[in-house]
Amino acid sequence: MKRQSVGFALLATLSLCACHETKGKDELANSPQERSSILEACANGTHGDPQECSNAKSVENARKLEQSLGR
Repeated sequence: MKRQSVGFALLATLSLCACHETKGKDELANSPQERSSILEACANGTHGDPQECSNAKSVENARKLEQSLGR
């Protein structure tokens, strides 16, 4: 019985993890509202995908650099 419970818990965890696909830099570059929302969640520690936080920050930094260079 204990083995079944552990198996079920593992299956439930894996199925929850599979629901979210990390947003790439191209997708975040084309969606400023979503990028902003992700950056806010990353800053307050509620976003659970560190790669997505990194992608959003990278896109935001590139946007700011282009803006400062007048592009």
